Amino acid sequence: MNADPQRAASSAGFAVVCEQLAKAYPTPTGSVPALRGVDLAVRTREVMFLVGPSGCGKTTLISIVAGVLRRDAGRCTIFDVDPESLPSAQATAFRRDHIGFVFQSYNLIPSLSVRDNVSIPLLLQRAKPRDAAKTAQRSLELVGLSDQADKMPSELSGGQQQRVAIARAIVHSPRLIVCDEPTSALDHTTGRDIMKLLRSLVLERGTTLIVVTHDRRIYEYADRIAEMDDGRITGIRASSSVIVEGTAP
Repeated sequence: MNADPQRAASSAGFAVVCEQLAKAYPTPTGSVPALRGVDLAVRTREVMFLVGPSGCGKTTLISIVAGVLRRDAGRCTIFDVDPESLPSAQATAFRRDHIGFVFQSYNLIPSLSVRDNVSIPLLLQRAKPRDAAKTAQRSLELVGLSDQADKMPSELSGGQQQRVAIARAIVHSPRLIVCDEPTSALDHTTGRDIMKLLRSLVLERGTTLIVVTHDRRIYEYADRIAEMDDGRITGIRASSSVIVEGTAP
C-alpha cells in the first residue's frame, strides 16, 4: 500500500507533496507504466532517499518532481505550487529559481569550461557574467574542484564530472535539490564528502534534498528512506542513524 502523503492535512511544512502520480511510457507493443499512483510527502529541510531495484520508477518520480517530465495523472506541488498548472514561462522560472537537479548522466555542456557549466543557473537568473563566474568558482571549491575550473568536461574523470554537476546544482542556492545517483561515480571517501556537503546545505541553508541511490554506504545521511517497487512506494522508514556533521560555508 502506498504511503499516506497526509493529504488531509495542510501542506504547510512540506516541500514536496505528490498525490496519486501516474506516468507511462509508450512502446511499440503498448504503454508501460512507470508510476502507479505514487503518494509521497517530503518535509521542508528533510533529506529523503528513494531506494529500490532498477526500473522501479525512482528516476521517473524525481524527474516529475523536478519538472523534467510531465505526469500523466495525479498532482505534485513544490512549496505549495504546482508548476504544471502555471503558464510555461512561469513554470520554467519557478524551476530555475527553486530547484537544482543532479543528473546521473551529468549533462554537462562539452563546449563550455567547467566554470562556465557551473555558471549556467546564475546566468539564467540574469546574473552578471563576472559575478556568476565568481560564485561558480566558490561552488567548485565546495566540491574540491577549484583547480579544474578552466578545463573542459572531456578532460575530467567521470567522478570529477559528477562533482561538477553537483556544483552546478547548488550554485544558485535552490530550495530543493534532487539528485539521481550522486555518488555512483565516486569512491567511498569522496562520496561521503559529497553527502556531508549536501547535508550541510540542509542544516545551514534550509534546503530540502531528495536522493535516488543504490549506494547503501550513504543511507546514514538520510532522515527517511522511501522504498519503491514496480512503480509504487511500498514503505517509508526513518534512517537508523543520521549523520549531522559538517556545516556549509
